[in-house]
Amino acid sequence: MIIMRIGKKIRINKRRAIISLLIMVALIAVGVTAAAKYLDSIPTELREGINIIETIPIITDFIKEGSLERPGDLRKIKYIVIHETGNRGRNADAASHNNYLHTEADNQRKSWHYTVDDHEIYYHIPDNEIAFHAGDGLRDDGGNLNGIGIEMCVNPENDYEKTLVNTAKLAALLITSYDLDISRVKKHEDFSGKYCAEILLAEDRWEEFVEMVKQELAE
Repeated sequence: MIIMRIGKKIRINKRRAIISLLIMVALIAVGVTAAAKYLDSIPTELREGINIIETIPIITDFIKEGSLERPGDLRKIKYIVIHETGNRGRNADAASHNNYLHTEADNQRKSWHYTVDDHEIYYHIPDNEIAFHAGDGLRDDGGNLNGIGIEMCVNPENDYEKTLVNTAKLAALLITSYDLDISRVKKHEDFSGKYCAEILLAEDRWEEFVEMVKQELAE
């Protein structure tokens, strides 16, 4: 009787394991299908520059090297610098800001490395090149000279909570890639005093965001 019960328990555990595996495969298939559909919506000339964090596409569309916004100067990476765009206009998503960086001609040195919204990430400048986002010139230990700048979208139709999650995933990936400590995740305010990232600061959620990054690192 004892042997029969053990055998029955083993069969049940096997069945549960098989069901769990099938669910996992199904979820992966759904994610792959969603990613494939997304790729179909991207212009052909940009598809080769797309990577994926889980199901979040990262679209590489670099600013022209040698431009005012991207002089091409190399540096050591010390920080991940978090910003919010502050642009609350309709459709001011990551793609829109990518277009802005490619067409802006107001002779201002404004640039950053990534823009994140609730469904995609645009990659504008290689991580190991300086960009002009921290408002501190080229100070030796500053954010421009040493930081990877990430802008989060705040347009009205954008899901800000999802944008936070996507940004935390990107920050965790960069921390891992460049062997940084979580203390190296900074906000714009830390370098120039500007009240940015505005929503995170106004709602007293900066530490919450840092914990989100830690969770992504743990997972």
